[in-house]
Amino acid sequence: MRSVLLSARLKEKTLIVMPTTLTFCKLHFRKLYAKSRKLGIAEWNDSLDYADFIHGLWHSMRTHEDLIQESHKIEEILTEGDAIELLSEIVMEHRRQQSF
Repeated sequence: MRSVLLSARLKEKTLIVMPTTLTFCKLHFRKLYAKSRKLGIAEWNDSLDYADFIHGLWHSMRTHEDLIQESHKIEEILTEGDAIELLSEIVMEHRRQQSF
C-alpha cells in the first residue's frame, strides 16, 4: 500500500516553494536581469544553445561584483534548478516583449 501512495505522489508535480517566495525571487530576478542587460552580460549569443546561455547568465550573476549580493539572496532560498527555471522565465518574458 505504501508503495502505491509513494508512486502516486511522485507522478504529480508538487510546489515546494511558497508562492510568495516565488514572487519575491521573480522580483529580484527582474532587477538582476535588468542590471545584467545594462552591464552587457545578458546579451544573447547566437552561437550558444539556450540552456547554455541561461546557465552562463546565472553563473555571471552569481559571480559579478555588482550582482553578487542580490543573487546570493536568491541562492539562499531556491535550489540552482529552480533559480535557473525562474531566470529562464524572466528572459523569455523579456524576449517576447521585445518581439512586439
